[in-house]
Amino acid sequence: MNELKKILSPVHHGLAMGVLAIIFGALWAVYLATHHETLHGGFEAAESKIKQVEMKEMQANMGMSDMNMGSAAHDHAAGESAPHSNAQAVSRSAGHSDEHAHAGIHEARAQHSHSGSLATDAMQRLIRGHIHFMGIGLLTIIMLVLVASTSLKGCWKQVFGWTFGLGALMYPPSWILMGFRTVELGPESAEASVMWLFGPAVALLIGSLIALFCVLIIEFVGLNKSSLFSWAFNQKT
Repeated sequence: MNELKKILSPVHHGLAMGVLAIIFGALWAVYLATHHETLHGGFEAAESKIKQVEMKEMQANMGMSDMNMGSAAHDHAAGESAPHSNAQAVSRSAGHSDEHAHAGIHEARAQHSHSGSLATDAMQRLIRGHIHFMGIGLLTIIMLVLVASTSLKGCWKQVFGWTFGLGALMYPPSWILMGFRTVELGPESAEASVMWLFGPAVALLIGSLIALFCVLIIEFVGLNKSSLFSWAFNQKT
């Protein structure tokens, strides 16, 4: 037992973060189970409200367009000159452009909706937060046990503990934040809004996995005993 504790001691902080991620995942699952209807109903209400606002804006712009077209037609009937006819065409074109721009707002929000409902997409992203907390937390624990079993020097094992552990705690919350912002911002904008958290988390996890793979290959080939890699590995195994 003492020997195992000694082996795992360089990565104990990373193991703790992995366990913490699993705990967060379990707590988030409980929250989702007890507040599912409230959350989904809130997302649906927000989506409905946004649609109503968009429709009102569309109708207002269509009304303005009709007024502009009617005014231009009246000027033309009164015998206005050719420059006023050109103004009529420009006014009509501008009115149609505004109409199409506002009509495309909702389409832009829902164009990448897999379920056809932004409220459902938002809930799915919240659920993925739970799945990733549990999965990546478990992955972090397994990977750090592998790190501890290598002949890397303790300082580099500690680095792995931080990179894997922080990645496990940073990646799942990005899905949760994305879920809460999906209805308000739309799918793509919601994704872009969490890149400050999502990007570094992915970089930490993928970078750690690649680095660990390289360490295992170096040990398997026996290069860890060479002078080229002596700075990273203990020579007494």
